[in-house]
Amino acid sequence: MMGLGCGGFDERPPSQEPQATVPQAPSLVIAVPGDGQVTVTWDVPSDGGSALLDYAVHVHSDAAEVRVVTAPASESRAVITDLTNGTAYAFSVVARNARGNSAASGRSDRVVPHVTPGAVRNLVAVESDQRVTLSWDAADDKGMPLDSYFITPYFGAQEGEMVRVPATELGKTFHPLTNGMAVRFVVVASNGHSRGPEASIEATPYTTPGVPVVTVFPSGQRVRLAWSVEDTGGSPITSYRVTVYLGDEVIRTVDTAATGTLVEELENATTYHFTVEAENAAGWGGVSERIAAMPTRAPSMPLNAMCQGGDGWISFSWEPPEFDYGNPVTEYRINAVVNGNSTDWYTTDLSYHLTDIPNDGRVLYFFISARSAVGFGSSADLTCFTQPARP
Repeated sequence: MMGLGCGGFDERPPSQEPQATVPQAPSLVIAVPGDGQVTVTWDVPSDGGSALLDYAVHVHSDAAEVRVVTAPASESRAVITDLTNGTAYAFSVVARNARGNSAASGRSDRVVPHVTPGAVRNLVAVESDQRVTLSWDAADDKGMPLDSYFITPYFGAQEGEMVRVPATELGKTFHPLTNGMAVRFVVVASNGHSRGPEASIEATPYTTPGVPVVTVFPSGQRVRLAWSVEDTGGSPITSYRVTVYLGDEVIRTVDTAATGTLVEELENATTYHFTVEAENAAGWGGVSERIAAMPTRAPSMPLNAMCQGGDGWISFSWEPPEFDYGNPVTEYRINAVVNGNSTDWYTTDLSYHLTDIPNDGRVLYFFISARSAVGFGSSADLTCFTQPARP
């Protein structure tokens, strides 16, 4: 009988090491356009258990693939050059290892390579009534046609509404604006994909000044005028013109930068008319209404002035002047000069009584004059003295 023996076998299980596969597809593909080029970036995918060898960046325009660019495995970006400015492109990325290629990533957003235009040149602002008109020379398009210009007004720190102007137009008028308020305008050129550097200019709209309000102050052979202008039109007033009329005839004009003037060498008791107008950078404004004034003079001397002295007193009497020249007498002045000292007494009456006069019999000299709105006129001169009381 045969015997069977059992012996042990050294049996090894099959290997449990995972098998390498192709990489996963790259993700988050982003394209950033530049001048004739696009920079493409992506997130590094899982390598499938086998080191990545490289990437293939596929360039798409419309539905067609126009180019494939290889990038090393050590990079997660590629710069795609020699692209056409103004043409839209999209990009996808494929990773490769020893096992083969991954699936293609999703496509990036479409981007357009482009240049940045230059700044507008020779920007000019023309100011007028409640408006500013801008004009400029075309910006350098750097080889890519311009699409438009964008203008933003700034009112102090406040930004106004941006305005688009077609590239075929080289100017724009802003209206209505506030006269006298400065506005800064910022202009940039655009090719539809990029905007160029800013060009800016400040302007202040303005118009001619308002009508002056005039006051006259007549006196002997002269008239003083003063005036004010509430509305400068938004531009500083640089000059005023006074026109003097005798009847309908212009007999004189006076130009001045002041807000008043003195017109001299006129005839007393003659009526003159005056107008005033103001000028600024926009030109001459409205003319004031004619205002009448009659140069005049101070009253003539009081008539029949007399004095009588007594014991320490002197009394004066007089009659009104023959001529007041159209300006009523308002008061009288009695003036005396004694030992170099001048003393005045005033009254609205036609007489005056002085007491406490030194009773030394000396001769005293008095001067009586009448006053109107023009001033004091010529005086009536009196020689007076006191008379001591008899014992």
